[in-house]
Amino acid sequence: MPEKVSIDVIPGVRDAVFDLVSSYPKSKRFCRYADVRIEISEGKVAVAENGMDKFGTEDYGFSFGVRVLAGQNVVSPGYVGEIVGTADLPRLQERLREALDSAYGRAVANARGKDAARSRYGALGSSLYDLELAPIDVRQDETHFQAEIDPRDVPLNDAVDYVRDVSARVRDLNSAIAYNYVSALTQLQRHLFVSSEGANIQQSFAVSQGTTFIIAQGDEGHQELYDYTGHQRGWEVIT
Repeated sequence: MPEKVSIDVIPGVRDAVFDLVSSYPKSKRFCRYADVRIEISEGKVAVAENGMDKFGTEDYGFSFGVRVLAGQNVVSPGYVGEIVGTADLPRLQERLREALDSAYGRAVANARGKDAARSRYGALGSSLYDLELAPIDVRQDETHFQAEIDPRDVPLNDAVDYVRDVSARVRDLNSAIAYNYVSALTQLQRHLFVSSEGANIQQSFAVSQGTTFIIAQGDEGHQELYDYTGHQRGWEVIT
């Protein structure tokens, strides 16, 4: 298991997560379905105000979500979601199993509550229906990100220098500009979706976005204006 969180974690755990999820409903009574979503992002963001550095940072995001459908007379859902980090990598499989168990417990409790309400409230209770998923074609696939400049290859100092330069240019456009804010974000995201139906889909994409906010002030008042641009591509979107 890698010592650092990156989008490369997902390919390394993909098969094990699929095996866990695909076999889970068979291990629990009245469990009808389970799925797991894992999302990891890594990227950089830089901000400048009035031609001066505000901050620049490089970080990651790591989270997962679990859904389980279970119940004897009524099928109901249970959900669990968590934000995790580097310390969770060595025991990720264990964390996912714990989340599945918690979601299963919630689904069973949900189903029992609905079943009791159906019996108690008659016609009104009949409005509590089973949760059934629409039939779909089960897919096992992978998509790759598109980027001329990989966000991971962009030095943080370059991003900081870029927004500072843009902010300084905006400041110097007109003496009426009292304040400006310029930010740039570039990151990679990778998502994994696996289900007990057999779905196993890995999706990767880049996201880059730039934002500018301006306050102009004159004798009769002030005006605020902002704009932003971005796309599912690399740093080339910004520069």
